[in-house]
Formats: sequence, C-alpha cells, structure tokens
Amino acid sequence: MAFHKRLTRIERARLAVTKLTCPMTRNALRVIPLTDFLFGIYVSRRYRYVYIDNPKTGCTSLKSAMAELELRGSESNLDPLNPEVIHYDASPLKSFVPIFPNPTLSNLAGKGYRFVTFVRNPYQRLLSCYLNKFDSNVTTDNPQARRMPNGAAPANFAEFIEAVIGQADHDMDPHWRSQTTNIQFGRIQYTHIGRFENYSVDYMETFRKLGIPDADIPRLRHLNKTEAGRGRLSEFYDERSQNAVYARYRDDFLNFGYPYELPD
Repeated sequence: MAFHKRLTRIERARLAVTKLTCPMTRNALRVIPLTDFLFGIYVSRRYRYVYIDNPKTGCTSLKSAMAELELRGSESNLDPLNPEVIHYDASPLKSFVPIFPNPTLSNLAGKGYRFVTFVRNPYQRLLSCYLNKFDSNVTTDNPQARRMPNGAAPANFAEFIEAVIGQADHDMDPHWRSQTTNIQFGRIQYTHIGRFENYSVDYMETFRKLGIPDADIPRLRHLNKTEAGRGRLSEFYDERSQNAVYARYRDDFLNFGYPYELPD
C-alpha cells in the first residue's frame, strides 16, 4: 500500500485534499485510523463494486472468492487461497489506494459503484475474535495483542471483554471494533449487507446483487473458521459480561437487529 504510517509531505497533502472532497473518507477518519481505513477497502474495477471489510464475519472466505472472480480469465498466477492475495496488497482488489488523485470512495459511489459488506451477532463475533486471535494464538508477536489497552494478550475471555469495553472505537483493533463504525453504517449507502448467521444464502445474494450470474459465482469456501458455535456462548458469557457487551456494542445490536438474548 502506497501510504505509510508516517506520512510524507506529499501524502499529507493528498490526504488533506481527500478529506475536503470525499465526505465518506472525512467521516470515517474521525473514528478510524488511516491504516485501518485503507486496509478495509477492496475495490473491483472489473465489476464496479466496493467491499468494506468487517473482520470476523466470514470475510476471509468472501475476499478469497472475490479475488478469484477478479482474476478469472487473466494471465495472473496469483493464488486466491493465498493469505497475501486475500488480505494484503497482492489482492487484485487492492490495485490502488482510494486517496486523491486516485478515485475516492465518494467518487466511486458517484460513478455507480455498489457497496457491500457483512455483519454478525456481536456476542458471537467477540467470542470468535478471542478464540482466533488469543486463545489459539500463542506466538510472541501477536499484532492484535498490541492493540489491547495494556499491549498484552488477555489471559481469558472475561479479561478480554473487561479490557475492550473500555476502549474508544478509534483505539480498537478492527476485529473487535464496533461494526457500526467499521462499515460506517448510516454514512455509506450499501447495496447489500449480508449476515454471517445466514452466510451460505447471503454469500450467493452478495454476488447476485453485484450482477454476477449464478454460474459465475465462485464456489463457497470456509476459511479461517473458529469454534465460536452458538451452543458454546453460554460457556463463555455470564450475566455481567453479557450486559457489558450489550451496553458497549448497543449500536450494533440496534442497527442490525440483534436481540439482547444470547443465541440458543
């Protein structure tokens, strides 16, 4: 990605012009760091859509399929199952940074690009994050641990919840940041917002909304799965942690229609 953590003078100027001319970017950068904002944008020039990444909602599987579709018929030898192609700059959906003079998000919306994303029950999403990023990740260099308030991995799920509910959205890692903030709900007009709980159906519907014929939709794959099944939620949540999560992520529950009760 062309933009660095420490911006050059030219990059600062490009960003300033973008904020002046692109309301989507200006609003997002009030609550999301620049690096997170840029990392979460995937643009298909071939099919004219923008996918806004919302981690822990089946995004790895979806981005792999989108990369496969974008590469289809080309002479590229990129592997759409390779994590570097799915998530990082090697992705064919990362061909440019949406910062002036490149097309910005508002430019793309004005040109008729469609916007899509996915959401998930906040209780399940947080548990999936903990199990994937901390419970099963024993490496000494864990980038998610560095985004915790004390810069260290939590010892258990209760400690994880206690730590993150006190963070501001801007300071959170995208994996546990409010989904309302991640996808800029209410500020971006989406063609389709899929639900993780209905993944196999909404996976197909996402591509249909983008105008992809059923015969051309890539095969559904399940990548980066965690064991955050519905039947396990009661093993991790007690009344206190449930109340704390509901209070902190109330916007997500209300905006996406998820109830206070834990899924059965």
